[in-house]
Amino acid sequence: MSQESGPETIWRVLSSYELGRKLRQLRLRKKIALVDLGKHTGLSPSMLSQLKNGKMIPTLPTLARIAMVSMSASIISSATSTGGSCFP
Repeated sequence: MSQESGPETIWRVLSSYELGRKLRQLRLRKKIALVDLGKHTGLSPSMLSQLKNGKMIPTLPTLARIAMVSMSASIISSATSTGGSCFP
């Protein structure tokens, strides 16, 4: 049995995660522009745009930075919708 490898496989696997769509949803949920998302993540708006348009493969640290913003948005959203605190 042969294993897949190479750039085509990476692009195919990453496209299944729909990173561009999820970045847009995150921005809409937080009601922020790409520039502001860049400030929150420490990533340049240019890099975020390239990720959004599938022109760049994100590194693990890049994905982690975006995930941290996404998780903090989810925590704040769920706490405020239930009338609770953002922090335990």
